[in-house]
Amino acid sequence: MASYDLHCCLCGKDFDIFVQGFLKDEHKVCPECGGREVEQKFTAGFMTGAGAGASTGGVSSCSSHSFG
Repeated sequence: MASYDLHCCLCGKDFDIFVQGFLKDEHKVCPECGGREVEQKFTAGFMTGAGAGASTGGVSSCSSHSFG
């Protein structure tokens, strides 16, 4: 099982989901509003095991957001 930290671009809710295998678009549904404009957050725990050549993020699907 893998845990993914997600952020809903519509209502601003941060949440996590547990899935077996890789995160797919069908998993990206906000439990608060049901929206599908959801992006993955990359947390410190995720980056801890990353190698020197790993990316620190990706293209954001939210037009504007704040992760605190």
